[in-house]
Amino acid sequence: MAITTRSGSKSPVKKSSKTNAATDSPQQDPLKHFILPKDTPTQSRFILLRHPRDSDVQRFLFCPEKGLYQFTKVSPPSADPRSLLFTPLEPDRAESHAAEHTDRSQTASEASLSCRDGYVSKTAEFFVATPFDLAFILLPLVTGRNLFQPIDDLLEEHIRDNKHLRYLFEHGRCMVEEAMSRFCDTIQAGDEQMFRFSEDKALRMLIQKADAAMARGLPSTLEEKFVTRALEAPILSVKREDTTISAIKTKSNATAPDEEEDDENASEVFDSQSSAASIAPSAAFSEASTATSVSTVVPETISPELLELQKRRTVLDFLLESCVPDAIADRIRARLAAKGSPIDFTPLDGHLSSLAALRAEALLSRSISDFSRKRGLEDDETAELRAEKKRKQEEEDKRKRLGESNGVRALKKVDVSGMKKMSDFFARKPAARVA
Repeated sequence: MAITTRSGSKSPVKKSSKTNAATDSPQQDPLKHFILPKDTPTQSRFILLRHPRDSDVQRFLFCPEKGLYQFTKVSPPSADPRSLLFTPLEPDRAESHAAEHTDRSQTASEASLSCRDGYVSKTAEFFVATPFDLAFILLPLVTGRNLFQPIDDLLEEHIRDNKHLRYLFEHGRCMVEEAMSRFCDTIQAGDEQMFRFSEDKALRMLIQKADAAMARGLPSTLEEKFVTRALEAPILSVKREDTTISAIKTKSNATAPDEEEDDENASEVFDSQSSAASIAPSAAFSEASTATSVSTVVPETISPELLELQKRRTVLDFLLESCVPDAIADRIRARLAAKGSPIDFTPLDGHLSSLAALRAEALLSRSISDFSRKRGLEDDETAELRAEKKRKQEEEDKRKRLGESNGVRALKKVDVSGMKKMSDFFARKPAARVA
């Protein structure tokens, strides 16, 4: 007899598991929220470009009318979790919004679901589109060319295998040419314009951006940390008043009337002695209080010229550190430090060097005069970094404690002294020695 097998199992357990697996919906990734500029046209696209600073691929928003935007992530601290509530739109606005933003693979009802019913985000993270100069994207692409070339020849190698950069070049050619003309020398060869990278024009472009940022005003926290504190004069020596002699004089003056009195009445002598004794503690107290009084040196007012130079240097350093490659940034810094620089930072450098000498002198004088400290005073920046690191560690510990269950917390309180660890029971037995 031939052996037959069943093609399918009749077990209800297997059937139910298969049905449950089919009915379970896949877990969806949380939505990402982007705040775009107002009245953004439908021709705008999300593109992936390499950031000029570290060549890391990041998401940008390109608008053929308004330009390029970079997304800045805004998130609450881990120790303070929050959520976002998106309220529903009005019916007429929801329908128009869904009709404009419907993808080919989505229906209008699916696209307008979040707009019609509202949405609650588990985490309060969102991305804000901030303007980003297209010149910084093009800067590392043309720095290696020392000859005048057309824009197509300069960017041909880069846009050949990069469809996002090619889309940017095809739909924003006028923007690309305008951006390159700000840091490149240009000549007209017939009907075609040719470009060559120029460090002088790149430096002037950065200075113009720094001046524009200073005209709008720096953030208060940035100005306080990098401008005001950097130019503050330190507190110099600590002067203590010598009040021992004055205290002795007070005692002698207090006892002098008692010595001039006659000893005819013993009660009067006793009263004079008690009055002198009552004055002596007050003199000692005044001595102790005046000995601890400190006279500090009032810092000089900072001149407006030094403030402007420090602000301009702060903005330029920020631009070079965040938007310019290292090789180009080093060359531009060398030009700023040269004699023919458009900005003369010599007064600022001299003032900062004198402040550094004053800080070293103040630190030395305080460390010598203060015998209660076992170690010298640390630098303020080191102390701030240590406090910031401690604060982050406390937030991380608090977040871990919030994620622990009650059982884990109870197990941590158990006294396990003298008990073996679980790994000891599964350790490999030592090999028996052969006699």
